[in-house]
Amino acid sequence: MTNPEDTDIEDTDRIYSSPQETVQPFEFNHSVAAVFDDMINRSVPGYGLNIDLISLLASRYAQTGSHLYDLGCSSGRATLALAEASPDTCRVIGVDNSVAMIDVCSTAIEAHPHEDRIELRCEDLLETPVHDASMIVLNYTLQFLALSVRGPLIQRLYSALKPSGVLFIAEKIADTVPHQQTALDDLHLDFKRRTGYSELEIAQKRAALERVLIPESESEHLDRLRDAGFETVATLSKAINFCGFIGIKAGNPR
Repeated sequence: MTNPEDTDIEDTDRIYSSPQETVQPFEFNHSVAAVFDDMINRSVPGYGLNIDLISLLASRYAQTGSHLYDLGCSSGRATLALAEASPDTCRVIGVDNSVAMIDVCSTAIEAHPHEDRIELRCEDLLETPVHDASMIVLNYTLQFLALSVRGPLIQRLYSALKPSGVLFIAEKIADTVPHQQTALDDLHLDFKRRTGYSELEIAQKRAALERVLIPESESEHLDRLRDAGFETVATLSKAINFCGFIGIKAGNPR
């Protein structure tokens, strides 16, 4: 767990530390972008593990000369993991619709050894073209999209993947059993308290995310991957109320 005392004060998430008369809906603006890495490390159990899993998957599934996509690339940690673990002939494409996040991501890849094969696009991922892909990442991204577009998006990404290509999805999940959901919520709150968030910060961020982040159950995610046509579907990681999923397309890589 990240200790807030180990983080540079300028990069520490203090967005909700002061009382706000009206809590505005959460958005990936410049204030969030400036402290994003600290925010996600302290808010999302298993985040670091999923970055490691993305690297592990890329080392196995990234195909020579193919494209790798990080859809909702935020600060670029998954983007860089894809670049570092894949063949040098792969093109890594990070997409985010937030100018502020793209700016942070651009800074992160500057002077990186793989900078020349990373492309960043400030676009709506629902409209960005995806093709010739051997790996696609949706890292805590689907949960911010309308429920109605999630199925069609996954179907489109399945079609864009080469044979034996892999889709990795990480999401906050909702349990369909009320008392189990309560237990997960309580543990998640304890996790945030241990990383240094105050009760005010926790309450105000929860209000900001209400109706912006819409979680689904683990089974809904797995069923959607199967419905899209993926041959291999599995839960790859689970930490309290956050999961990582994979869908692997059938066929032999070209």
